[in-house]
Amino acid sequence: MLVVIRGAGDIASGVALRLRRAGMEVVMCDLAVPTSIRRTVCFSEAIRLGEVRVEGVRGARCADAGEARSVAGSGDVAVLVDPDARCVAELRPDALVDAILAKRNLGTTRDMAPVVVGVGPGFTARVDCDAAVETMRGHYLGRVYYEGSPLPNTAVPGLIGGYAGERVMRAPADGVFEPCVEIGAQVAAGDVCATVAGVPMRATIDGVVRGLLQRGVAVREGMKSGDVDPRCHPEYIRSSSDKALAVGGGVLEAILALSGDKNVRVADGLGPENVHNQHEPGNVRVADGLGPESVRNPHEPGNVRVADGLGPEIVHNQHVPNHVRAADGFGPEIVQNPHVNGSLSDAAFVSALAGELSAGRRVGLASLLATRGSMPRHEGARLAVTEGGRPLGTVGGGAVERLAIERAREALAGAAPSLEWYRTGDEMACGGDALLAVRALSGRDLPALRDLLRALDRDEPVVVEERWADRAEPSLSIAPASRLARPTWDDAAGTYREPVCARARLHVFGAGHVGAALVGLAARVGFEPHVYDDRPELATPDSLPDAATLSCGSFDQLAASATIAPHDAVVVLTHGHVHDETVLLAVLSRDTLPAYVGCIGSRRKSALARERLLAAGVPVERVDAVHMPIGEDILAVTPAEIAVSIVAQLIRCRAERRETQR
Repeated sequence: MLVVIRGAGDIASGVALRLRRAGMEVVMCDLAVPTSIRRTVCFSEAIRLGEVRVEGVRGARCADAGEARSVAGSGDVAVLVDPDARCVAELRPDALVDAILAKRNLGTTRDMAPVVVGVGPGFTARVDCDAAVETMRGHYLGRVYYEGSPLPNTAVPGLIGGYAGERVMRAPADGVFEPCVEIGAQVAAGDVCATVAGVPMRATIDGVVRGLLQRGVAVREGMKSGDVDPRCHPEYIRSSSDKALAVGGGVLEAILALSGDKNVRVADGLGPENVHNQHEPGNVRVADGLGPESVRNPHEPGNVRVADGLGPEIVHNQHVPNHVRAADGFGPEIVQNPHVNGSLSDAAFVSALAGELSAGRRVGLASLLATRGSMPRHEGARLAVTEGGRPLGTVGGGAVERLAIERAREALAGAAPSLEWYRTGDEMACGGDALLAVRALSGRDLPALRDLLRALDRDEPVVVEERWADRAEPSLSIAPASRLARPTWDDAAGTYREPVCARARLHVFGAGHVGAALVGLAARVGFEPHVYDDRPELATPDSLPDAATLSCGSFDQLAASATIAPHDAVVVLTHGHVHDETVLLAVLSRDTLPAYVGCIGSRRKSALARERLLAAGVPVERVDAVHMPIGEDILAVTPAEIAVSIVAQLIRCRAERRETQR
């Protein structure tokens, strides 16, 4: 199904994400100089930059309708400079969506496509569109009107973080917009964020700049030109809002419902047989492994599985059963994994701490700041206890774990901070010693944790400093990265310093039996799995619940576009040696190699792959760095056993890298 969307701002882009992830082809039309505010989540940025990614979905600027049809057919979102949607005459789309949000209809008519959907005020279903979708925040957000109109515009922005109109920045004069800060910048009330004709536009509240017009836009006085988010969480800058996705869900419902009435075939990625049955208009055939006769009713939401991101691009996995939502003051979208390892390099652990403090609750924190001799865990290991009694992280188990939990609970009950050496030899066979620091975290520690979360989110290395010179009032702060290679304790100064960076990502190319088994194991030992496959029926949140993201498309495109950092790991497990070699060649041809590269296969296959990689011009030292055959030699046979052998090798290689830094 081909859908043309008028507008490419943040709401229109949320609509595009919903439709693209449902398998529809999307073409978007906007101005030559878009006036989008939340540009980091707008496909309109493709007009300025040539291409853009919104939550992993690629948008590309196209020169004409023919190129747009080709780009949309390949699985990307096509973006045209075409504010009047003249392309409709040539493209003849199955549906048209007006998401300009001009508060009035700017020329959309009901005869432009078989299905026409209007977004927001200014449209009346059965008059100038077939359905209209509510955009007003509140009880009716995302509701579809098959008769009548959405609620009228109130000109009052929705409430976010306790602020409504105060969070919006408006042009102070007529003229050309000149930003002074970037989206994502931390600002305080009164800070200058842009100028217009020399007049400053200032933030009215503290927060993070969530949106800002692009440089050079002609504005008029009072025009909405920026947005400050008081919740101060950088993740929101790069993800579509709840409002955009809710509206997108309404548009998706309208198109599917009306397409059934109008005999439109739905190409939704579930196979060519998936059409609305005109003899049973409420039923959709689902290729769900239950056989070709399986029919489910979309009006019973519990019975419908949505193909929500199994197209050629990436989707963040929100169906992770081992994740819990935290009321952490950053909004309901934050997802945390309770399998945290108790490290400040673990974003889930830091997010859990920040969440408790944001909600006004304290946390008891026990930390190993130094160790001597044999210990189950070393300096940097941490354990927290919430006011609700929930433990997070670990300092190694056994007697030291029991002591840490006991002391953390005492700190929550009002006990003074403590710093003392604990001799495990008295109660544990390992016989090492640990410097155990225990105190209660409170709201004053929240800024440092938020700074740390921002650094982890951006993959920026920093140094955590804990000062215990005054043991009655220890402090936590974040400093810029230095050449510090490992945690250090300065006894004379009473200062602990630890280099911190985001935990390594594990890029798994292949979601078959071994890949599926590997993802769950790797996630539980501290890797963040990102999965890539060309088979949409395998790369699903249901089958890979521990995957952080899932990407579906051709392996050559996936390998070329994957963001792989030097400390990441790459495991190649595709369903054919040609695909294996395609991924290996792309990975080994990068400027910087990842920390680990492994490829499954027999010794003979590995030898042939080495020959072909060398013949392709890959330097011999890079080819030799690949673990091929992959995994520790434990005589593994089954997929689960092979996954264990790979995880064992990943752990060993990670530990060896750490030892070289000591």
